[in-house]
Amino acid sequence: MKKLLPVFLLISFISCNTNNKKVDSEASWTSLWNGQDFADWHTYLGTQYNSDVDSLGNTVEPYGLDNDPLHVITVSKVDEKNAIRITGEAWGMIFTEKVFNNYHLKLKMKWGEKMYPPRENGPRDSGLLYHGFGEPGSANYWMGSQELQIQQGDMGDYWPVGDVEIDIPSIPYKDKYYIYKEGADLRKYHYAEILETAIQDSLAKRRVFKALDAEKPHGQWNDIELIVMDGNSIHIVNGKVVMRLFNSRIGSSQKPLNSGRIILQSEGAEVYYKDIYIRQLAEIPEEFK
Repeated sequence: MKKLLPVFLLISFISCNTNNKKVDSEASWTSLWNGQDFADWHTYLGTQYNSDVDSLGNTVEPYGLDNDPLHVITVSKVDEKNAIRITGEAWGMIFTEKVFNNYHLKLKMKWGEKMYPPRENGPRDSGLLYHGFGEPGSANYWMGSQELQIQQGDMGDYWPVGDVEIDIPSIPYKDKYYIYKEGADLRKYHYAEILETAIQDSLAKRRVFKALDAEKPHGQWNDIELIVMDGNSIHIVNGKVVMRLFNSRIGSSQKPLNSGRIILQSEGAEVYYKDIYIRQLAEIPEEFK
């Protein structure tokens, strides 16, 4: 028994150390949403069905800040746990009151069933926007930001929202678009003006396709992660890196855009978000370098 005691103590020590590391790792994550209400968050909504006029031709004003008569953004129990339900009936967003920089964000999302005009025929659309700045509604019904696209079939793509630019290693893809490719030459993407004579060329200056499709089938929860560090970012879908982005900046001033609010979009489709956690980073985690 005496011979076994040192071995037992060694195993216990290793086990305690492993458990402590696990606790420390879990403790580094902070819940960004309390699961009950929207304390520390705000909403901004445009018009029902993204329409500028009503059925009589009268101009319709946006619902605006923290005004949600249609109950577009609510708390709903899904799969035995509270989630943020966004119907998409009015375009807009829910966004953090606080500004964040150098962080690792993770959340779960899945699609609902409802879709609304003008996107009633899909694809289902939402988005995780980051580095949000400016007034709510200053960039369409959102604010200036970089976007990790959450759209059915396109989860992880990049889009600019408002006065932003970013550089992404990418190569020519189908039609006139580009797709992310690690190690390729950097190409600038920005909120280019849409020219009626060259719509695809214009959109190709905005959109970048993700490297691979990691989205789960409709009705299943997807794990979305975002890492931002000193103006660079990583889009991660269900554990797979689908894009790396560099040199986030404000387009008009070319000033670095390294921080801002975190935003979830309402854009015509019912979507659920839950388990939203964030942790501050001093460097990019080893597994994502």
